[in-house]
Amino acid sequence: MEILFFIGLASAAVTVTKTSQGPTGYEVTISYQNASVDSVIISSLPHLTDQYSTSFWSYANFDLAEYKPGDFQRDPQVGSYYPMEQTSPGEFTWTRPFPSGTYQYSFLLNCANASLCNTTTGQEITDPTNPPFETVAGSELVSSFQVPYDPEFQYYPDLPLNQDYALPYGNNASKGRIEIGTYPSPGSISPSDGIHDYVVYLPAGYDDDASNSSTVYPLLYLSHGGNGAAADWQNQGYISNLLDRLIGEGHLEPTVVVMPTWYGILPNTTNPQALEQRNYPTPPVIAELYSRYLFPYIEDNYRVSNESSRRAFAGLSQGAFVTYEFYTAYTSYFGYFGFLSGAAATNSENEAPPLSEYVNASMAAANPDLLDRGIFVSYGQYDVLYTDARRMQEALDALNVTYVSRFIPWGYHFWNTWQDAFWHFGRAALWQPLPFTRYTGYGQ
Repeated sequence: MEILFFIGLASAAVTVTKTSQGPTGYEVTISYQNASVDSVIISSLPHLTDQYSTSFWSYANFDLAEYKPGDFQRDPQVGSYYPMEQTSPGEFTWTRPFPSGTYQYSFLLNCANASLCNTTTGQEITDPTNPPFETVAGSELVSSFQVPYDPEFQYYPDLPLNQDYALPYGNNASKGRIEIGTYPSPGSISPSDGIHDYVVYLPAGYDDDASNSSTVYPLLYLSHGGNGAAADWQNQGYISNLLDRLIGEGHLEPTVVVMPTWYGILPNTTNPQALEQRNYPTPPVIAELYSRYLFPYIEDNYRVSNESSRRAFAGLSQGAFVTYEFYTAYTSYFGYFGFLSGAAATNSENEAPPLSEYVNASMAAANPDLLDRGIFVSYGQYDVLYTDARRMQEALDALNVTYVSRFIPWGYHFWNTWQDAFWHFGRAALWQPLPFTRYTGYGQ
């Protein structure tokens, strides 16, 4: 057996081992040690389903131990739990085979009913020895790890389930870096009064070019979704690995990526990731605050292009609603827009509006720039915003707008879907020549 990753030495550990045996070729062991705890449940790790057992609202519920080629994660957001085995007082362990992918998890301590235990009750914690990357303490509720793909055991001809694009790529010299930044934003209360936070990815070579002020980089703003925060894309999506690989393999030119957040940006948007917090700022409010305070700060403090053709905005879920606001109301500021699981649906139930409320001929007549932006639309087969994304495509088709699309045949409204979407956005759409043609992304 080859041990690939070992996270943690003291009170918890995640070990990913290459077994070269079925059912997946890899095995994950999670351990937890705490003398004051009598029981531990692992939360957020998925159960599995397959293409023959799954519809929009129903799915199989296979244990990871039951894996067969072609199985994929069912929606982890509906509640997925695995009790750990107690091997001695305060000592707990759990082992399963795992297929390829990025996985999020937390621990539920002394919990009799997993559906009632959470951070509010004080019984849900992240891994203390594999803590989440976060900008504000408590804003990320899960830790993460990645499992590689083994084609000998996981290959399935009907579904592309290799998610190794999220594994670390290259050496230190070829890796970009992730930083946390803050900027003045009147009204913000997080991380402090009048100051707001963001995460930025700086590609390899950014510092080497510091002496040459004429070297500027294209700029992507990348948004989280509802109940999310600035660190989501790194903590749960491993975005730096995706970007390192996209750039290193020559699919994407080196790009500065800014990941902002709207939580805490106003007094009524506190407590990122709060379980009952649904008081989002509206997309117009978010767009106004970003354009007034964030965008000028980024342009003044990073070597990024000030040309619209070298700027992009993309987001997942609720972040796609914000992307739609920028597309329709700030069109000329950006050359590219990425809609990852969503478009115009903004009501509390995420319902798709009538087709007439999407971009249309009268809007295009008043704002012709809507017709020549680089647009990418993606969604999963089992995505709760499937209809919204499809309706966006229908609206673009009615305007004869050529766009790049990615349909994810195993995708729910979750991080493995958004990782796949971003991978294809970076390969096939971002910074491709404008206007898009039917050959944009062809052969990627």
